[in-house]
Amino acid sequence: MNYIVLSLMLIQGSLTPQLGGVDRTKIVIINTGQPIPYAPTSVDAGPATGGMLNAHFFPGINFYNAGRYANAEAELGYVAGRPHYLEGNSRREEFMSTANYLLGMIYMYHAEGVGRRNIAETYFDRAIAWNPSNYTAYIELSRIFTELRLPERARGILQRLLDLNPPDDIAKQARDEMSRLSNKTNTER
Repeated sequence: MNYIVLSLMLIQGSLTPQLGGVDRTKIVIINTGQPIPYAPTSVDAGPATGGMLNAHFFPGINFYNAGRYANAEAELGYVAGRPHYLEGNSRREEFMSTANYLLGMIYMYHAEGVGRRNIAETYFDRAIAWNPSNYTAYIELSRIFTELRLPERARGILQRLLDLNPPDDIAKQARDEMSRLSNKTNTER
């Protein structure tokens, strides 16, 4: 990431230098898509201070879908840091959970640097805190612990997910992850 852009983002408050106990200035977010211009949206998604949804949330999703992860991180980070801008919106929890989930995905799969998993973990935890029914956040959180070779923590998260009785496709995915963990543990012995 361009350090000038990162500095501007810090000044604007769209990200904090420390998250998950990690200095974010040492992590680089990798863009994979072609540049696209910033464009506010005009979605009627309920009340939001300062046009938060159309100025930041939906453009952030557009950037994410286009593979412009640094831009998505800036926009979604702005949203994640300002939940009070969505007070009074009946879908606040959904928007905040989605913003945090996508930020976790950016740091997990589209960033390089020591500590990126710690930051992803923080965002997935926040996504779950905002919306305990964000089942895919549990799956991704378990994958962090699998990568970090902490299978018991991964299993615990998957079991917590299964205890919520998620839809069949999510439950199957969680059971498949648990099976992979068991197979991996057995082959390492």
